[in-house]
Amino acid sequence: MTKYRWTSSGILILYLLFASCFLFFTPGPASAAANQPVVMGYYVKDWYNDYGSYNSLATYHSNLDYTATFSALIDWNGNLIMDFPPTEGIDLAKKKGVKPLLVVHNMNNGMDSWTVSAVLGDANKRWNLSQNIVWLVKKYGFAGVNIDLEAVPTWNRDDYNKFLWELKGLLKPGGYLLTAAVPAKNSDQWDNAWSGAYDYRELNRVCDYVMLMTYDEHWFGGSPGPIASLPWVQSVLDYAVKQMNPQKILLGLAAYGYDWSWSGTRAVKWKDVNELANQYGAQIQWDNYSSSPYFYYWIGNEQHEVWFENKYSLAIKLGLVKSYGLGGVSLWRLGMEDYTLWNTIQNKL
Repeated sequence: MTKYRWTSSGILILYLLFASCFLFFTPGPASAAANQPVVMGYYVKDWYNDYGSYNSLATYHSNLDYTATFSALIDWNGNLIMDFPPTEGIDLAKKKGVKPLLVVHNMNNGMDSWTVSAVLGDANKRWNLSQNIVWLVKKYGFAGVNIDLEAVPTWNRDDYNKFLWELKGLLKPGGYLLTAAVPAKNSDQWDNAWSGAYDYRELNRVCDYVMLMTYDEHWFGGSPGPIASLPWVQSVLDYAVKQMNPQKILLGLAAYGYDWSWSGTRAVKWKDVNELANQYGAQIQWDNYSSSPYFYYWIGNEQHEVWFENKYSLAIKLGLVKSYGLGGVSLWRLGMEDYTLWNTIQNKL
């Protein structure tokens, strides 16, 4: 039998081989999240003198890695409309060391499925959109782009993937990030009108980060209930981490709740919930199954039911970031929260 003797030089060679393999298989841009989860906050400007997101960014910038400015609306031909360019927010982000991302969306009195379908389904319009995005990224000095095209029809699933790859090809030479915000789901659901167009496996291949919109489990157009119950969020993550590198996933966090009544439903900001409860003498309760807070109040004979997120439900969700090895979190949206949200993020992440 031949015997092998391990010399110091042989051990060194094996070590170098092992190290090189480790480096080769280490993930790309999202790998930094393995050590420290990233935090992204959506920056929204609804009118010219709307400074809610700006004030939040100015106050809590030290907690943020990225801010995604909700600013560029697509039209029927793949052009981009910026009614309120958030230049002051972009400048502030750069000054404070927060990387700004350009949000490209189709929110036009609701989610405009027909426009996004017309653009994605036409190769020329799709290419025009990609070129316009890159032009805006360069013009305003963004670090990358966040694609937030929602309610994409299921028949445009392949078109959506083609668009992302085409855009990636234009962004990559400049070192710009490609990220996407997509509906949360716990199975492929290819025939689901809301989530079927989004192929998690393909998103993992093409995107640097994927923002899972793990909120609106119960929404303003439906029945009352948790904004993001713990079992539902876990079911979404159980599916997502089988399709994507967990370090590319940003868990969506809601800085709001909903107030349901027979008169209609309205959104309630995180920072205003306690004031609303105190105004009507409501007692905030806790639902153990969903790990969510809620309360009831009455105006005359009309009952209101409010479900929302607070520091306790948030802390539990932030625990999932570490247990699932996620890349970080994304917040919808800056300006709705108060200091308790940021203190919780600091303590848990």
